[in-house]
Amino acid sequence: MEQQIVHATTGRVRFRVPRVQRDPAYGELLVQLLESLAIVEQVRLNRQAATVVVQYQPHLLDEAAVYERLNQCFEQAMVAMPQPFPDSAAPADAIALEDYQAQVEADARLETDWERLGLPLVALGLSLLSGPLELPLAVVGTTVLASAWPWFQRVGHQISQGHPPNVDLLDSLWMVLHTINGQFLAPALKTTLAGARADVRDRQRRQQLHRYPSVLMAHCEYLTVERQGHSLTIERQELQAADLLWLRPGDLVPADGVVVAGLAEVEPAHFEASREVWVCRPGDALYAGSQILTGQVQLWVIRSGWQTRLGLITHLLHTEPVYDSALAHQQGEFARHAVLPTLALSGALWLGTTGVYGPAIAPLQLDFGSGVQLSLRTVMLSAQVFAVQQGVYLPTAGTLEQLAQLESLVIDARAGLPQPQQAQILIQQLRQLGLHIYLLQDQGRPLGGTTEVTRDRLPDLQAYLVSQRRRVGWISFGETCSCPEPTWLPIRWQPPTFDPNAKGVVLLEGDWSALGRGIAIARDALERTYQNVALIALPNLAVTFGGMFFGLHPVVNVVTNNATAFIAEFWHGNSTQFRTALLPRVSTTLPLQPLPLEFPQLAVAS
Repeated sequence: MEQQIVHATTGRVRFRVPRVQRDPAYGELLVQLLESLAIVEQVRLNRQAATVVVQYQPHLLDEAAVYERLNQCFEQAMVAMPQPFPDSAAPADAIALEDYQAQVEADARLETDWERLGLPLVALGLSLLSGPLELPLAVVGTTVLASAWPWFQRVGHQISQGHPPNVDLLDSLWMVLHTINGQFLAPALKTTLAGARADVRDRQRRQQLHRYPSVLMAHCEYLTVERQGHSLTIERQELQAADLLWLRPGDLVPADGVVVAGLAEVEPAHFEASREVWVCRPGDALYAGSQILTGQVQLWVIRSGWQTRLGLITHLLHTEPVYDSALAHQQGEFARHAVLPTLALSGALWLGTTGVYGPAIAPLQLDFGSGVQLSLRTVMLSAQVFAVQQGVYLPTAGTLEQLAQLESLVIDARAGLPQPQQAQILIQQLRQLGLHIYLLQDQGRPLGGTTEVTRDRLPDLQAYLVSQRRRVGWISFGETCSCPEPTWLPIRWQPPTFDPNAKGVVLLEGDWSALGRGIAIARDALERTYQNVALIALPNLAVTFGGMFFGLHPVVNVVTNNATAFIAEFWHGNSTQFRTALLPRVSTTLPLQPLPLEFPQLAVAS
């Protein structure tokens, strides 16, 4: 084999791997495979020296087993390729209007620190030293304008494409006018702080995307499974639901499933909330990416590949399907229509103050929704990932928004109703939140607090809900979803297979409480988004009007805007913990009263 051990001590080994010098993709893949092992604590790759240093936990496996696992990673990296991602669930035209300060650059390329911060830092330094050192104003001004080049590029692109002016035009004019008037510090500070936020964001994204899960890589790894009573040897990518396979010490769990036999110590996958080693027994769930440390278990496969929790989270982090919500479109439309009135206001102040540039330039710093944009990339995406951890898949932020705003829920129980007692508890919680619950079935026991509807009355119910413009969710239990209205939100109950890009909520496990958790997470995320909008917009209005009427220095405006944006994005927005309880306390014996309906032909169960 190409790799050679050049130094080894207990818990640490250094390999010489010449290929990593000439093949960066191989080196990155190798690091990801090594880091996926439960025994590995840290991997350091030195491309110039062509070495890979692995630190591992020697007490988990004997030395021979450790080296066997490491060598398998080297073999797999030579043939492994990441499986292609499914297309994003968000349509291409779902990208809301974005300003540079909110998203900095629209492309997905991760820039280097120098590309992002080099010129802005130089401009900031020259601005601070221009007075004491009496630097030429032309040199300082040119540097400041050069640091704002990304804004100018986006404005030029908008104009060349025939698009209406956007917020980038206001930012560009603000920086140009301040620079022309010799106020270098404010625009230089603006480009530096915006670049710094983008740099922090990219570092976080690199950390999230660095570990491409090993179970989502295509390589020649064979598994022996039992399928329909027959023993088969298949490649890992050929795993199917209902396959049975044994997992032994050091094995990476290749799919989501349930333990049916055996006992083992397991280290959870990196996406799970707790990384503490635990003992799994028959009946426990195991998720792809976990690793068997000791013992052995037999796994009954439920989901594999992109349909595992690990696959769905990886898909969300790479595609970021967060711009299809109504809130994003509303913010985009508002920002688009507010640009020209803002320019008019600035011109009116210029004329009204007889050419005093300070108050006239101040309105150009009005914020038109970066709080929404930041929350979409942080709060919404974090909520989608957290929901998958809780057993609920929300493919886009638009789906999350619909789930948070549900007013009615139709339960299609024509194929049977699973777990009616759990359903009764959730219905009670939803009723206390003001939701109308309809139970569609031809026969079966009624559920308290629901309006019963038979198959022949479904058209009447559909017409009623449409006429009332209710936000409706439709939960079904078959292999396919029969949601009759395209504007309603489909909710699928533990489908055997599903398209990760199909619009609608997917309950990954047969559990009514998962739906309650999903609604609570969605409502919490939407609430945080509104809080972020207020957190950014109100201080921005205060300092902007302060500049217009009280001569507030523009540096105060820049610091305030970026500080609130930083808080919204990295402190309040990136929280990994969302509310999962619909109500603090729920009494299961609370009597349910029929809701007053304007559709008297439907009987409400008491």
